Amino acid sequence: MRLQIRTVFAIFLLGVGQSLSAAPASLPNTDSALRHDLITKALVFQHEGYRARAIVLLQQADQLAKQLGEDQNETGLLLAQLYFELGEYPLSLNMTTRILDQSQSEIIQARALNILATVQSILNDHTTASNTFTQAYAASVTAGDKAMTTTVLTNHLRHELDNKRGNAALVIGKQLLPLSSTLGMLPESVEIQISIGDLFIRIADQTGEHSYYGHAFAILQQAEATAKSQSQVRLQSHAIGHQGRLLINQNKLEDGIRRLTTANFLANTSRSFESAYLWQWQLARAHRLQGQTDDAISGYQTAIATLEQVRTELINGSPFTFPQKVQPLFTELSDLLLIAATEAETHPRQQAYLKQVQAVLEQSKSAELQDYFRNDCVVPDQTVDLKLVEASTAIIYPVILADRLEILVNIEDQVYQFVHPISASDLEELANEFRYNLELDQGDDEYKALGEELYALVFADVEPLLQKKNVETLLVIPDGVLRTIPFAAIFDGDQYMIEKYALATTPGISLTFPERLDVKAASLFAGGISHAVQGFSSLPGVPGELEKLEKQHGAELFFNEAFQRTTIQAQISSEQYSIVHIATHGHFDSNPQQSYLLTYDGKLTMDHLEQSIGSRRQTGDTLDLLVLSACETAVGDNRAALGLAGVALKAGARSAIATLWQISDAATALIIGSFYEHTSKEHLSKAQALRIAQTERINSALHNHPSDWAPFLLIGNWL
Repeated sequence: MRLQIRTVFAIFLLGVGQSLSAAPASLPNTDSALRHDLITKALVFQHEGYRARAIVLLQQADQLAKQLGEDQNETGLLLAQLYFELGEYPLSLNMTTRILDQSQSEIIQARALNILATVQSILNDHTTASNTFTQAYAASVTAGDKAMTTTVLTNHLRHELDNKRGNAALVIGKQLLPLSSTLGMLPESVEIQISIGDLFIRIADQTGEHSYYGHAFAILQQAEATAKSQSQVRLQSHAIGHQGRLLINQNKLEDGIRRLTTANFLANTSRSFESAYLWQWQLARAHRLQGQTDDAISGYQTAIATLEQVRTELINGSPFTFPQKVQPLFTELSDLLLIAATEAETHPRQQAYLKQVQAVLEQSKSAELQDYFRNDCVVPDQTVDLKLVEASTAIIYPVILADRLEILVNIEDQVYQFVHPISASDLEELANEFRYNLELDQGDDEYKALGEELYALVFADVEPLLQKKNVETLLVIPDGVLRTIPFAAIFDGDQYMIEKYALATTPGISLTFPERLDVKAASLFAGGISHAVQGFSSLPGVPGELEKLEKQHGAELFFNEAFQRTTIQAQISSEQYSIVHIATHGHFDSNPQQSYLLTYDGKLTMDHLEQSIGSRRQTGDTLDLLVLSACETAVGDNRAALGLAGVALKAGARSAIATLWQISDAATALIIGSFYEHTSKEHLSKAQALRIAQTERINSALHNHPSDWAPFLLIGNWL
């Protein structure tokens, strides 16, 4: 079940380990023989998918090699690969660095550099990864190892295609083409042929160089013949399925459907569901192109159901996993259902389609969060009942499609649809420009003009409905780049949206649990840093912010030298606090492993946060509110913003307040202080309390520019 998940990254490096570990048949029963036995057993575990067991054995073999003064590169390469496969990227980087420092062998260097580059690619270090792949290629050529050269080029090509660098991909494709026809007949060779065929289809799709369709088809037919002769049913399915996909891309529907039907049968026969969902998906696309809407909808739903059986296996921490392997499936089904809704002849049928869209969107949001955090447990088993949502609250789903923006509004169990023609690229440019102008006071009102453009797209047609239904609170489930902007600052020409409605955001309504917070009865932990530490600037307003919480709400304080990582983890994991307030530098990144909250002696990662607060889930004593008052995400980085949106779920909290960008200490203290003050009033929800705090800044002489009040988001439970 590993082919579709990592294809060549895992496959060819596994073959490398097998060739390295071959021990002489007559080797005596010594520690050296024991080391070879450990490696052999580890390779069996790795092949069967038991990576953690394999690592234990390889670590033992590595220590034996060190004690015996034998070469550790063999175990090092295997460990680096397994660490990579398990998402233990720092360990993989450390191991490849050790190998590169110790070995002068060109082939060992090539193999280590190949692993290093794949890790750098997953960590979004684009330029460094490209350079490292180039070094690995040079080393493999010098060593004269064509198989390794092919592996490096294949991995490098995938990296460039993932990052939409078509010209670089074409250069690598030309290098790879002559090598692809020289592969042997081993199962590993079939797998790499299939990977190359898949990548050549992607080159043609991305660059318009359609000659690569022909190259891909020839390679895939060769792979199919070899797989069939070896009775490799799973590989045969992949080879035939990619042929069908290619034919569908060329609008050769009947031939494509025949091949995809065969591939789907073979995949299910071999229980290769990680490929079966792909062929079911392509069949759905074909039915849609034939105008068979009902068959296409059914096909997409079948593909999603199959995907659910293996989606956890697809989670590998790569920023490309969800947008390439999962999201387009959900998006295509949503697109088809939305079109069907606009064409529906009756209101009940239209509602049926729109509620299906809502269900698909919710499922997609859950899958995306699981992919981002590499953790299927981040999504709770229990889901919210929409009947718990108050009549005065509207749930808003902006849906970004290639040629339009659709807005779905759910009020009192009815779904309303609004459509605006705008390309996804134009919307992204507008949202990024809006965010850029909001974040810094440029001395002009350009952000208002941009806010009006967004208002016309998102709210202008929706507002009459909101007013008719007496809506007071908007619960937004943002999509894509719209996660990176504060909806509170969207401007209608006279007012900001926050002046008219209380606002909250959430990754999905099914992930949100409405429950009132009683601040008067709450116990509060407050910690942070005002000193400049670890190269970060000081936050002089933090002591005042925290001391106010101590004075007015009896908060337990830990700041500066007392704000140590282990101390904080111990404090917030206890069940004595219902609110945790952290005032320190925070960074949310497209890679969750690079997201953190600064402590005096280090960094509190999202995993640390989950371990500290999330452990309370098991006792049922969920944290009510997590406040992070000095966070930031990069402009346009919607994957990082997804991490921010999911922080409450990751931490096991009902809701969170966090900022999209850092603001002045003085503004933070005023807004946070006002929020707590108004939340303690029994008739106000958290969303209403934050609205009052933000509108106070808008109407004041100080901090009235959106750069100071707009970045505050209420995430999750809005009550």
